[in-house]
Amino acid sequence: MGDKVPWGEYFDVVEAERMTDGSSYGSHPEYLPDFMNDPRDDDGRQVVKLGLAENRALAAATLSRFPAATCDVIGFESIPFADRRWWDDEGHWTRMAAELFSLYVQRGERIAVIWGNYLMPTVTMPADVAVRHARDILDAGPHFWIHPLGGSVLIECLMDGQVTVATIPSG
Repeated sequence: MGDKVPWGEYFDVVEAERMTDGSSYGSHPEYLPDFMNDPRDDDGRQVVKLGLAENRALAAATLSRFPAATCDVIGFESIPFADRRWWDDEGHWTRMAAELFSLYVQRGERIAVIWGNYLMPTVTMPADVAVRHARDILDAGPHFWIHPLGGSVLIECLMDGQVTVATIPSG
């Protein structure tokens, strides 16, 4: 893959790679944080796992509109972003997530978490659930993107501690 591949092309390549090695989107939900798979957990019952078609639609409205810097991160050197921060440890990430959600997510709104590992299904949940489980979400790794449903931003969270918020380019 080249250095600046449009996300739409990247997703097509990823899909082709998944099909050839026998894996498929969302085939390992057990990799998700435990609470997301626990129907007895009050927060877990609020998590919705997206199917492949729903994931593709969400990606088309969010990630696919950004240029890719490398195979799996957004190329922010070629587009403006609204905010960039760094977390030092899990506790710092937890506080940062709460602050970012208070700035970019409307009260009562659901958020989507799109994982860099497509073996885990994309999930949606109320933002307050995501704040309570911010550490669990980070620990699931690898990097991931958060999109407030109905909002116009995407938050990229990389495992090196970089968190970038950007307005989704219009389609």
